[in-house]
Amino acid sequence: MTIKYLIMDDEPIAHKLITNFANKRGEMQLVGNCYSALDAPSILASHAVDLIFLDINMPKMTGFEFLNTLQNPPQVIIVSAHREYALESYEYEITDYLLKPFNAERFNKAVQKAVEQVASKPESNSGSGSADSIYIKDDKKHHKVALDDILYIKANGNYTSVYLTEGSILSQMKISDFEKLLPQSDFCRIHRSYLIAQSAVTLVKAAEIHLGDIVVPVGRVYKESVGALLKR
Repeated sequence: MTIKYLIMDDEPIAHKLITNFANKRGEMQLVGNCYSALDAPSILASHAVDLIFLDINMPKMTGFEFLNTLQNPPQVIIVSAHREYALESYEYEITDYLLKPFNAERFNKAVQKAVEQVASKPESNSGSGSADSIYIKDDKKHHKVALDDILYIKANGNYTSVYLTEGSILSQMKISDFEKLLPQSDFCRIHRSYLIAQSAVTLVKAAEIHLGDIVVPVGRVYKESVGALLKR
């Protein structure tokens, strides 16, 4: 398996370090170098990218601002000299956070997480269950789950919790994987960390949605999705 990666950092030394470490692995292929986030869209439009090494502090557009522009981001490893951004970064479903300076061992540990996520990423629901069910991967098993049983899905760092009518499943799949896998006619992303079943909605407010007794926040950038939900 080949992992195609993109480096986004305004420091040339970071590009050199990442490339040197990546070249020692057999599966990694560099598709581009960006010294500003504004250079990335053209590369992403013309290349399939599995992994982005992303700096936070870049000119004109920060790494977080860039992540907000991505609808279905690939695996993302933050590469930063600032420890204080670590907690906030996990709200963006990143794969790992590399604090500069880092060594080859720490680099490989982060990349291995990305490799495992890419390998387990669902390509399609066809062949893996009927049209009214999906398979959800946890640590060692694949659970066949009926779509009607899913209430909502919540991102929890490197894992995702799938809440069902009875019980829940902690999955290694990312919430963006579920967003691609589940039918858009039945499920709606309303927050960076939440994907909900439209059939479970009982009340809609400006900043929150109720699923019976469960209250789910509406993210600022997802308000249009909620508006579309009300029109269905």
